[in-house]
Amino acid sequence: MTEVTLTSSDFPSFHESVRARWAPVLLEPISGSYERLVVAVVVVGANGFHIEQANALDRLRCLYASAADGIFWAVEVAGDHLRDELTRRGEDVATGIVPLFTGFHVGEWREAEGQSLTSIGVGWMRALSSLYRADKAIGEVETDFAGSMSEEISAASLDRLPDLVLDYVSVHQAGLTPYFNQQIRKGQRRRRMGQNFEVMIDFAGSRLVANFGTLRASSLTRSIDNVKHRLWDLKVDRDADKGSIGHRQHEMIVQVPLLSDPQVTKRQGANISEALQALEEQADQEELRFRPMNTVEAIGQHILTTEAA
Repeated sequence: MTEVTLTSSDFPSFHESVRARWAPVLLEPISGSYERLVVAVVVVGANGFHIEQANALDRLRCLYASAADGIFWAVEVAGDHLRDELTRRGEDVATGIVPLFTGFHVGEWREAEGQSLTSIGVGWMRALSSLYRADKAIGEVETDFAGSMSEEISAASLDRLPDLVLDYVSVHQAGLTPYFNQQIRKGQRRRRMGQNFEVMIDFAGSRLVANFGTLRASSLTRSIDNVKHRLWDLKVDRDADKGSIGHRQHEMIVQVPLLSDPQVTKRQGANISEALQALEEQADQEELRFRPMNTVEAIGQHILTTEAA
């Protein structure tokens, strides 16, 4: 996974910061498969360590039903083992940790700087894991990360892109309007009507199933978090769709600013490029199509063309 560097604009101002090393804790739930889940981020500094664990593991019930309980237990025990290793070995932990269970391993160690070890862990869990909810995080959190959204109203509900795409498609092919999520058609904020793991799909046509998201240069971490969750929704829907007649493309369609836009700084452009690569790798692992596009018109035209094929 390519690191997305967070710029100073993504954090509140503070007088002192800490430097640390961090790494994702990865779980391969099916032995030998390419599927991997980020179940924790471990952060190690000069004066201690912090483990930020996945706090929305209940989402796994959609995929594994009652078998998810075994995963919950394994994640908890593996976390305790990692905590013991960190206590015993301190900063030498980067020399290699022997996992307690097959299927768990610690990913590549990277450098980071933040307000605290906790804030670094929370920030990277938000960016990397679909099994994490920032509004349930405990500990010191930067204000941008805390953003405490309710269970019912997510970041996706504040993104106008689905509404704009609906307007474009409806003008050019009104027959496709019913394929958009009912809440989008009614101009409502997208809400998960039941449990927090309920799947949300923006467009479900005869040939294309798609979710929409926007990468904003000024709030990149939050944008990545939203796209990760929408990818998870697509994966669940795709797996449920496999038994149906016919094959529909499942795509995460993301509007990204032009890197030549004068409002996008050179640093922001580099961060966006890294984020796109990381998200595309994540989509490839889940066998989903990640499609970045620059304008609403291009997105709308892609939907029209795909459905007409």
